[in-house]
Amino acid sequence: MIDLFYNITRKGWLKALSFILATAMFASILLNANTFAMYFGGRIPYLAILVFYGMAILWIHGIGFEIKSSFFKAIFLPIIGYLIVLPSLLYIALN
Repeated sequence: MIDLFYNITRKGWLKALSFILATAMFASILLNANTFAMYFGGRIPYLAILVFYGMAILWIHGIGFEIKSSFFKAIFLPIIGYLIVLPSLLYIALN
């Protein structure tokens, strides 16, 4: 089942999208550090760690690493990265 979800995102344009989204998220964190710290850091920094996790997933996918193990495919599933980074990027961009 994990292989099916992972193979859905093996297309080249999705890998390029992953790299672009991860880079855009990094740039928005770098340029809006105070906003990111205020909205995602706060008292409990779990949201910031979650955003960094999503960014790492998309960079791994965007650079083109091929993961062989089903365990690591489940941990670094690009769909999870999209679900984390897209709302975070929109939230930072709109605030």
